[in-house]
Amino acid sequence: MDFMGTVQKITSRIPIGAFKLIRARCFHSKFPHAIQLNITFRCNQRCVYCEIYKDKRYEMTTPEIQSMIDQFAELGTSRFSLTGGEPLLREDLSEVVSHARKRGMFVSVATNGSLVADRIEDMTGVNSVNMTLDGIEATHDQQRGKGNFKKVINALDLVRKKNIPAYVNMVITKNNHSQLKDVLQIVRSLDIKLLVQPVFYAEQSHAGSLEKYMDTKYEDRDMLETLNQLIRLKEKGDPSIMLSKRYYVRVRESIINNTPMKCRYGGMLYCTVSPDGRVGPCNLFARDTRWLNGNEVGYKKALMNMPEIGCGGCISSFIDFDDLYALKPDVIWNYYKHYLKLVARR
Repeated sequence: MDFMGTVQKITSRIPIGAFKLIRARCFHSKFPHAIQLNITFRCNQRCVYCEIYKDKRYEMTTPEIQSMIDQFAELGTSRFSLTGGEPLLREDLSEVVSHARKRGMFVSVATNGSLVADRIEDMTGVNSVNMTLDGIEATHDQQRGKGNFKKVINALDLVRKKNIPAYVNMVITKNNHSQLKDVLQIVRSLDIKLLVQPVFYAEQSHAGSLEKYMDTKYEDRDMLETLNQLIRLKEKGDPSIMLSKRYYVRVRESIINNTPMKCRYGGMLYCTVSPDGRVGPCNLFARDTRWLNGNEVGYKKALMNMPEIGCGGCISSFIDFDDLYALKPDVIWNYYKHYLKLVARR
C-alpha cells in the first residue's frame, strides 16, 4: 500500500470530530469541539455570590436554538452543555436536549437541582447532570436559600434512579472552606463525584458582583489549606475528586503569587453562547455584549470573527478543561478516570 493509502486507512478509523480537533490543535485553528449554551439567565434562586438573574436579555426560541445546534453540528461540535441561570426554567429543555442528541452531541445539564423533582422526565435524554452542593445543610441553605439542600439530595437520588450519571460542584467561600470532609462524606454515601473550585469574580459572568464576591471570598490562608487537602487527596488517588491535581496546584500557585491563570483554547476549541445567541470564548464572558450574535450573522461567522478577548485570567475550573485541550497527559488520564468512566455508565 502506498503512503497516501496508508494515511487514508488510518484517518478513516478516526471519528470526524476527533480528527478535526487534532487538526485544529496542530494548526492552531478554530474548531468548536465543545459549546456551552446559557439557555437562560433567569433563575429561581438567589445565591450569595451570583447575580445572573438580573440580566433580562432576550432568549432564543426553540427553533432558533435548534438552528444553532444544527449549525454547530455542521462544524463538527460533539459536546453540548446546557447551563444558565437555571435551565429547567425553560419549558422546551427536553426538545433542545433531544435535538442535540439527534445531531450526535454529548449533552450535559448544569442545574441547581430545585426543579428536578417536577421535571425528571425531561432529564432522561441527557448524558450527564451536575448540581451544586456548597456544604452541610445549614451552609448550603445559607448560600443558596432555605430548603435547597434537601432538594439537591432528592434530585441526585432521582437522577441516579434514572441511571443518569451525576456529580456535584462545591464552590469554596469563607462560609464552607472547612467543610470539604463533610461534603466528601455526603458524595461518597451517594456514590457520586465532587468538583471543587474557589468562588471568583468575573465582571461579565454569573459572578459579576464585586460586592458579593468580597462578602463571600475566603481568606487566602483558608483557601490554601483547602487546596493542600485536595492535592493530598489527589496524590492518594481519591476516586471522589473530579478535577486534576494540576488544577489545584496551579490555583495554589496563583493565590501565593497573586497571578491569575490564563487559558489558551477558549474561543478556539470551545466557546459559550449567551441566551440571545452571542458567541464568546468561555462562560466567564457570557454576559459580554461585544460578541457577534450567531442568531443574526450565523454561528460560523460569529465564532471565526470573534473580537479580541483580552482576558485577564481567572481561577475557574475552566482552566482544567483548557489543560485537557492542551493535551497534558496527567489531565487526560484524570479526565478518563473521573469523567469518561462516569458517563460510560449511561
